[in-house]
Amino acid sequence: MIDPFLQAHDALGVGPDADAAGIKRAYRRAVMAHPPDVDPEGFRRVREAFELLSDPGERAREILLRPMPAVGPPSLPAPPAPLPAGALALTVLRAVASQLDLDALGVPRERTP
Repeated sequence: MIDPFLQAHDALGVGPDADAAGIKRAYRRAVMAHPPDVDPEGFRRVREAFELLSDPGERAREILLRPMPAVGPPSLPAPPAPLPAGALALTVLRAVASQLDLDALGVPRERTP
């Protein structure tokens, strides 16, 4: 949405903080540099930039009210592959066993020779 305004500022050679008088002066300079009989494409670009910047509210309304193309929702990622039988139970059992305090339960630890 902001791109046409930035291009218009570049075409006239003014900054985004330019007031109405500065835009008008820049337009007159740009028309002198791009007269319609010598450079019609340059003159068209300068004229459109001036029209946009002289009444930016109208162009902003036009951009905001322009119908957007209908785009479907993005496709969902593929679901993960199912776990083999018993894998979930084994994972839960390992998680529970890792939280147990074996010394408090009185389970003897394995001795390594």
